Amino acid sequence: MASAVRTASSRRTVSSGKILIRILIGMLVVLLLSSAIAIYFKQETQMMRIRERETELQSELQEANTDLAALQELKHIMGSDAYIERVARDQLGMIHPDEIIFLEE
Repeated sequence: MASAVRTASSRRTVSSGKILIRILIGMLVVLLLSSAIAIYFKQETQMMRIRERETELQSELQEANTDLAALQELKHIMGSDAYIERVARDQLGMIHPDEIIFLEE
């Protein structure tokens, strides 16, 4: 009878050891999964900020391309008589000798 009690007692010790190992493994799995989920959401937030910045940069690039086209057009017409006349009229207030200026009040 004493050997039967010892066998039952040793089975309980083995069973409780297995349960403890399973609990530890389960906790490790939960920890790893929660870490992976946290990293995933952090990366999603970073990707959203990167996409927003990309959109901003693309709009800035579009504006720069528009400015570049305007400057290239200006460079193309800068030496022409029409451009010189336009600058003389708009910025310097010059007129042709035979022109009459009407001012609004």
